[in-house]
Amino acid sequence: MSDKYRDLLEQYDVKVISTFRSRGTFQCETDQGLALLKEYHSSLRKLAMEYEWKEKLAEAGFSLTDRYFLSREDSLVVYDRYHTPFVLKHYFSGRECDLGNPADVYAACQNLGLMHRISSGIPEIPFENPRTESLSHLFERRNQELRTIRRFIGKSHKKKAFELAYMKYFSVFYAEAEHALSTLRALGEDSLAPSSGVRHGAYQHHNILILPGGSVATVGFESICYGPYLMDFYLFLRKAMEKNHYDWRLFERGLAGYAQQLPLNDRDLLFLYLLFLYPEKFWKVSNQYFNRRKSWISPKMLEKLERIPAQNKERQNFLEHFSRYLLK
Repeated sequence: MSDKYRDLLEQYDVKVISTFRSRGTFQCETDQGLALLKEYHSSLRKLAMEYEWKEKLAEAGFSLTDRYFLSREDSLVVYDRYHTPFVLKHYFSGRECDLGNPADVYAACQNLGLMHRISSGIPEIPFENPRTESLSHLFERRNQELRTIRRFIGKSHKKKAFELAYMKYFSVFYAEAEHALSTLRALGEDSLAPSSGVRHGAYQHHNILILPGGSVATVGFESICYGPYLMDFYLFLRKAMEKNHYDWRLFERGLAGYAQQLPLNDRDLLFLYLLFLYPEKFWKVSNQYFNRRKSWISPKMLEKLERIPAQNKERQNFLEHFSRYLLK
């Protein structure tokens, strides 16, 4: 172990038994279990909020999270000699959730349902003025961003391969985006009213660890926010669907896992359907392009864009199946 990491760890009241590197992280076995030492790049206020919420979750029975150690000085961060902040987290020896494994998808969604159920029962939340963006405003904002990107590319005289492909596909996906918004407006957003509270914010397979005994640990709470719980559920399911050709059977396993802890009503399912109705993959690639330098566009960006039409055919089949499911 280098002097740098030794000096950092000595600021905590833990006994380090062994240390090792794993995928760019510095992990250590301690007398309090596995721990992860890493640089911290966000605000201390956000860190305090995350710490408070995970402690509340643990008190309420949801304890398998990457809770923070406090230093000997009762601080959430320690500093190296260059004043770089570091945090020490509890961690777990497990594997990432396999989105192609129905058992993993079920377990991950059951775990999410449990977290949301427990979260909804905690009266004091670490947000002073909790607000959430309405779904109609989210769709409107994204559609405005798509129009802005379309105008920007349209004014370019020397279009690159990505930009030529983007212009080719834009009208189809923008029509889908407008259809999602008009469908939402026709249904009446007030009639949906999904339950909201403190949610994970980035509940995806990288932040879900399947432990040797089959239990699930939840990590990566840096994007914690206030909003509809189903946004967490949608993020996880969308990732799983995209990576598995929108396999309906896998989707049903996810629904069953979540409902085992937190039953879904017809309005919840309709809210999920509307989220899937929006062409988010196209918007995400558009947003990534617009927020990066345009002088050189990564070939991977073009690959992502070129894959979307084929994925969209699978997505449309999935949406047809979903709409029939809603009518049962």
